[in-house]
Amino acid sequence: MDNCLDKVICTDCGSLQLYEIHTERCDREWNGIKCTYNKRIAVCCRCGKRVTVPGLDDLNETEFESKCREENDYIQISEIQDIIEKYDVDKRPLSKVLGLGEHTIENYLKGQLPSKRYSDMLRRVLASYTFMKEYYEKNQDKLNKLAVQRIGKKIEYYSYINSSDTTIEAVALYILNSKYEITNMSLQKLLYYIEAFVQVQLNKRIFDNRCEAWIYGPVFPEIYEKYKSFGKSQIIIDKVDMTDMLDGEVRGVIDFVLDHFAIYNGVTLKDLSHAEAPWINAHSGYGEKEHCTERITHEAITDYFMSVNKKYDLSSGDGVRQYIDSLGVI
Repeated sequence: MDNCLDKVICTDCGSLQLYEIHTERCDREWNGIKCTYNKRIAVCCRCGKRVTVPGLDDLNETEFESKCREENDYIQISEIQDIIEKYDVDKRPLSKVLGLGEHTIENYLKGQLPSKRYSDMLRRVLASYTFMKEYYEKNQDKLNKLAVQRIGKKIEYYSYINSSDTTIEAVALYILNSKYEITNMSLQKLLYYIEAFVQVQLNKRIFDNRCEAWIYGPVFPEIYEKYKSFGKSQIIIDKVDMTDMLDGEVRGVIDFVLDHFAIYNGVTLKDLSHAEAPWINAHSGYGEKEHCTERITHEAITDYFMSVNKKYDLSSGDGVRQYIDSLGVI
């Protein structure tokens, strides 16, 4: 609610008046705990007395509860809604699969506060499909056939996108577990640069998989297919510790690449790759918007980036920045 956007009746002025929204510190008790919050109040712009604004009390109540939940580490109602969306499950089947009373989730969505134990349980289910899988395998006999199928399908899907049977899948998961917002387009380009920089800095090949010179730059088809359901949106997976899944030296190179390339969005990374010989040569003979699946060879990437390394020193941040500037894209 912005200041003075509308008029309300001021009983002191006896007429419609503009109002302003102020805040005042208030102490209230929530779940047996004293909480301090900023309460919004409306005052008449003419006389300065308080006025009643429809919906303001409801807004204060919602914000107070949300703040108290956050400060005391209780699950938010919006997070419970996220669980329902994540597993494509209705309120009652969700209650049943988690071993709760049939109306428990429905009551939580109406504002009833779960115990700290149940709040933590719901948070775990939201954070990782593996926890939901445990409850699903234990309690699926309590569900109808449709609920079993819907939840089972979602668990299978999350198991797939969080799996890593190959090195490139493990590296992809490592990237997706980073602090950066990653789309499928940016993921493909980061994998391409990681392959190049591991070759330059460690003198070894990290992937057996080959990328192809697609319209929007280098793409590893297997990884693209795995995450294509996210479209152009950020890829969201369950957070896992990838430390033991990759060699320490390799992780160091990946972190280096992320620090210098993941700061750009997918379109910018595409433009960078379009200015480099590996993609240009593989895509040669195809129109700008023509479908192309020509492979970008290991040798093409190695030869190009080794030559770049001699000129710019790709083991240093300054060298990488100078190289990126030389492409004339940014």
